[in-house]
Amino acid sequence: MIKKGESKTFAERINKLIYFIVNPSAGSGRAKAAVPVIKKIMEENNLGYSVVYTAAPDDFGNVASQIDFNKAAAIVCVGGDGTIQEYVGLAAGRDINFGVIPAGSGNDLILSMPVPVPVQSPTPRRFRNYEEKIKFYTEKIIKSETVYTDAITINRNKYLFNIGGTGIDIQTLQDALPIKKFIGSTAYFISLIKNVVTYKSMEMKITVDGITETGKYLVIAVCNGKYYGGGMKIAPPAVMNDGFITLCIAKKMPRLKLMTVFPRIRSGRHTSLSEVSLVNCSSVKLEFEGTKIINLDGNLSEFESPLTFEIMKNAVKLII
Repeated sequence: MIKKGESKTFAERINKLIYFIVNPSAGSGRAKAAVPVIKKIMEENNLGYSVVYTAAPDDFGNVASQIDFNKAAAIVCVGGDGTIQEYVGLAAGRDINFGVIPAGSGNDLILSMPVPVPVQSPTPRRFRNYEEKIKFYTEKIIKSETVYTDAITINRNKYLFNIGGTGIDIQTLQDALPIKKFIGSTAYFISLIKNVVTYKSMEMKITVDGITETGKYLVIAVCNGKYYGGGMKIAPPAVMNDGFITLCIAKKMPRLKLMTVFPRIRSGRHTSLSEVSLVNCSSVKLEFEGTKIINLDGNLSEFESPLTFEIMKNAVKLII
């Protein structure tokens, strides 16, 4: 069931600011190109706003210093899933709306929102041009219809809004990045097929709500949403406001079987395999040798062991 947030009236919002966090490199410059359209619509509606550009990856402190949280009606990420992951923490746990204007090369979060939003889905909304798309999402920000959604904390000092994981998807992402700017989200799928042949499973200790097991794994995905990697449905039952992490684990399997399995992820049919399990939980702890690179919505971060993910219920007032 969708739990709706309280939308503020126009009179209440007009004296506050809407902050647009823009990653100028997202979508090969598409996020930056969206700014003139956003400004025009905001000014036509006589609404206060501020545009804050990110200067580099992991620029959270610098961006946060430019926001007056007492005056913020909403914080809106203009970019892709990686931008959202980096800056959802600006709104998490605060009485501030959080919005998304998808302008990245991969926009999987849009597919997982509690209320379907028609873009880049199996039945996408057809925008006549890029300006119409940005206008559509900016008008949603102005309307400010919200639902409460969960977020996931990482070692209690970072936030994850969609999906984080490790395993074959890390090498898949690294191999996809050089060609992503040329072919978009298809790069993830091509890279995945390649790594099905070359990847070796990883040994790790996993503790889920206090229950521990050790094994060899191909994929560990900690999910708030359903989709990642350019539309692959890694966690079909995941719901962003159900109060749970959906943990997807794929254990080691014969390589020939693996070659037939991973193409199924695009439609979510991988979940029927005996080596794949999904469980709803409140916390996931990963323990491993040395350090490990974790994929956080397309952002690659290196962590030392242990690494703990915890659900933060109703953390974000998401504009839908």
